[in-house]
Amino acid sequence: METALFLKHLRSYVDVPESDFPEFIRLLVPLKLKKGDCFYRAGEIPRYSPFILKGCLRQYTLNEKGEEQIILFNEEGNWAGQIGSMRTQTPTNVFLEALEPCEALGITLENIDRGMVEFPWYQRYFLKKYPADHARLLEQANRLKTEPPEVLYQELLRDHPSLVLRVPQHYIANYLGIRTETLSRIKKRLLKA
Repeated sequence: METALFLKHLRSYVDVPESDFPEFIRLLVPLKLKKGDCFYRAGEIPRYSPFILKGCLRQYTLNEKGEEQIILFNEEGNWAGQIGSMRTQTPTNVFLEALEPCEALGITLENIDRGMVEFPWYQRYFLKKYPADHARLLEQANRLKTEPPEVLYQELLRDHPSLVLRVPQHYIANYLGIRTETLSRIKKRLLKA
């Protein structure tokens, strides 16, 4: 499995000595998912936190009526884990499903902790990355509740254009909290502008 994307990602946060990477990568397990496979399901305690090398996944919950609500898309170069659930041994309330064939590197909680002890740069990476991701997710959740769908769609086009091309429109609409027909109208208005 090609790991250059993972090394590039790590190096965007910290200096990773060339000699450390082959040893560090042994802490991760290569994983493959077929389209429609769930990496983990609500009610489970995830075993791995996956770093996505190839493919796109969606994280979603089910409301009290059993309807899906997409909370996040995960593309290449991103983590899609539930480390809090892993750390507290509490079942997650989130599903993580492959929207297309995916390749990932999975790390267990034990190997996260081991990596922080054996590789000081990994501890620095984790201390930078985890709070930044948490803050970004909180801001994103707030924007989804406060911004009009048209603004959110324009931001999605600007910040994640590949999602619009690879994710079915009904999933994009679900993520934005609108009906597919409403998203079609927004797209038509934007084309005319």
